[in-house]
Amino acid sequence: MVTFTLDGRELQVEPGTTILQAARSASVEIPTFCYQERLSISASCRMCLVEIEGRGKLEPSCATAVAEGMVVHSRSDRVVETREDMLEILLANHPLDCPVCDKGGECELQDTVFEYGRGSSRLRDPKRVFRERDIELNQVIVFNANRCIQCQRCVRMCEEIVGDVALGTSERGLDSEITGTGNSLKDCSHCGNCIEVCPVGALMSIPYRYKARPWDMQRTETICGMCGTGCSMTVETRDGEFKRVKSRFDTGINGELLCAKGRFGFDAIGGGDRICEPMIRKNGGLAPVSWAEAIGFVAAKAREVQEQGGSIQGQISPRQTNETAFMFQRLMRQVFSTQDIRSSTRFSGLQADGAIAALAQTVGELAVRRPLDSLLKADCIFVLGSNVTDENPVSGYLIRAAMADPGKRLLVASSRPCGLDGIAAAKLRLLPGWEAHLLAQLTAGGQEVESRAMAAFTGAAEPVLAGAESIALLAGTELLRTAAAAKTLQWIAYAVAHYSAQGKAVQLQFLFDRPNQLGLWDMGCLPGVLPGWRPSRGSEAPADQAPGLLYVLGADPACTWTDGVPGDRGGRRAGCLVVHGPHMNATAELADVLLPAPSYGEEDGSFTNSEGRVQQVQAVKAAGYDGPTPRQVFRQMAQAMGEELQPVAAEQVRAVIAEEVPGFGAFGAEGTYEVPAGEVAAPALPLLPDDGDSLGQERYLVTGDGLFQSGQLSTRSECLSLLGSGPYVELNPGEGYGQAAGALSVRISCQGASFTAPLKINTAFDEKTVFIPECFLVNGEHSLLADAGYPPRVTVELLPLAD
Repeated sequence: MVTFTLDGRELQVEPGTTILQAARSASVEIPTFCYQERLSISASCRMCLVEIEGRGKLEPSCATAVAEGMVVHSRSDRVVETREDMLEILLANHPLDCPVCDKGGECELQDTVFEYGRGSSRLRDPKRVFRERDIELNQVIVFNANRCIQCQRCVRMCEEIVGDVALGTSERGLDSEITGTGNSLKDCSHCGNCIEVCPVGALMSIPYRYKARPWDMQRTETICGMCGTGCSMTVETRDGEFKRVKSRFDTGINGELLCAKGRFGFDAIGGGDRICEPMIRKNGGLAPVSWAEAIGFVAAKAREVQEQGGSIQGQISPRQTNETAFMFQRLMRQVFSTQDIRSSTRFSGLQADGAIAALAQTVGELAVRRPLDSLLKADCIFVLGSNVTDENPVSGYLIRAAMADPGKRLLVASSRPCGLDGIAAAKLRLLPGWEAHLLAQLTAGGQEVESRAMAAFTGAAEPVLAGAESIALLAGTELLRTAAAAKTLQWIAYAVAHYSAQGKAVQLQFLFDRPNQLGLWDMGCLPGVLPGWRPSRGSEAPADQAPGLLYVLGADPACTWTDGVPGDRGGRRAGCLVVHGPHMNATAELADVLLPAPSYGEEDGSFTNSEGRVQQVQAVKAAGYDGPTPRQVFRQMAQAMGEELQPVAAEQVRAVIAEEVPGFGAFGAEGTYEVPAGEVAAPALPLLPDDGDSLGQERYLVTGDGLFQSGQLSTRSECLSLLGSGPYVELNPGEGYGQAAGALSVRISCQGASFTAPLKINTAFDEKTVFIPECFLVNGEHSLLADAGYPPRVTVELLPLAD
């Protein structure tokens, strides 16, 4: 420890601690503008200058390390006078437009001048005007050059954390100005983190601009519903109307970081075609009915199916809360007497034999429930089967920030280009279904695969893995879509055991693309799995039996139905389709019974993020319908069938979950993986997909979330729809297209289904793969994913772009 004196107080700190860090740990306030904890040191604003005895000049506390015996004064007369001078210089050309500036009331310059300013100015020259008009850098960010104080926070945030390198400084000296290329940021990721870190009103949000004042708004602390990262955020409303989303540095896994979906997509809570009242299909159409009639109809149908020996299936969206999911599986098991509960029909690989057991072993047992930042301290970070920068952007930011340590190495193996490719020690475009073969090559010298790309990757990755004392394996969920899911999960477990047996600290965590996928599995929303991953024994429907009643809660599984027929992936038609959800969608259009439900942001509850952290979700607005909540509906259905289902209130349900699921909410335990005794046998390898060299005019279609898409939720956001510019097909068309490709569209065809959209060129794709965001593949006429396996082989045709 290093001992020094700060403002008369003797303090002890770790070697290498800066004066600013030591001061803040001791609750001594030193003003800053350019400093931001997760960014590199700039030391340019000079607001944090302090006086150190024995040194002739003032030193920046953000860049000066504490030394033994050092005596520091943070409020000496000399320091105070210098701060006043610096603020006077900043205000010399800063426009005094606080009454109309969006930053008014939360401006760091405003607050600092109030606290440390001189109170008057000796400067009388006219203020310099950089630009007469503000610049709209893109659809969500506007720039006022006159207010900029050149702290460079936005530039460092964009480059060091987000990885866009979209902002920079033009000119020099007094002419310096922050800008994007050609005064545009159209090619940035539109995350808005530059707005969050800007200490003044230079960078502002276009959707929020001139809409409200900070003191006018009500704040709700909640969790983002776009992916499984689980970012904390503050939703601000005025008179019940949504205005903006902010984030705080000292809160949650993300601090002040948010992605475009999280920061600008919350307006989705007011979008979409709402289901406002119960409806039953009569005479070929949906007719409004009372709640009692709708609930009674479903109960009578369920009783009829049971009496006839039929089966009932439940499907629940991973955007539902833990409390609702827990009561849903109780309704299915205790009242409807079924074990057939599914929480994501996208993961068709989980329907294969042994897949649920392998999932329970990896996700339920091996995956650690610890903060992501603790995993990112590992020597080697291995991202497998995930485009993390599109599907979990903030997790991608945190990985990028961790890689600032020159001693770390990153490996990336994903089906489509990842924003982390450029900083990876090795990268590989890996077709879904090949993950097990890659792990076999790395750990057990599996069967030779004729792939130069895989050979090059393993050649680069093996020494990285061998030299690492600690490994963080971050696995995506795309592997759960393939027929090889069970064996891939087994190989992930084998890889953890293999490297652990070598004395390495190995930690496994999954990167979920939905906010509560892990929570639903923890709550028992899986066939044959009770809450807490306990095995369940009970009657299951024969594999060839169609469900007599299909109850869909919040989900939209229609894209997996052959010819738009309501049923399962095998095309077996359901006798009665009940859709209980907030919005009309492709599945709801086919429903026999429609029941309204709250949307994300309209009910309290909890989500379990990818780390395993249980986080509280708060309602921001009232539900968009009048009627009972889903849990109240479950109880009424149970009562109509002569059963009782309690409790209903979220707090009471959480108490029951805590009793029934040991360890629910436990997080951050430092337990270690127990290396199995003896040698662990390598699992069998799955069959490889068809040889890519024989594709001809075909390619493999991969899907998932894009940078501005998160399933159907994002399609209801006007702001994200504007950023995303509608459907597209992303691929590498090969040589010979160049700029002319901007005038092309692409037709994708498979088994009679087709999809046509503008071409988006990405030369980082291999020439065997094509990508379409999943949210554009949900309509029956675009059912390219129905009954075709994953990834399906599709025919690709380049066409002139339609006018």
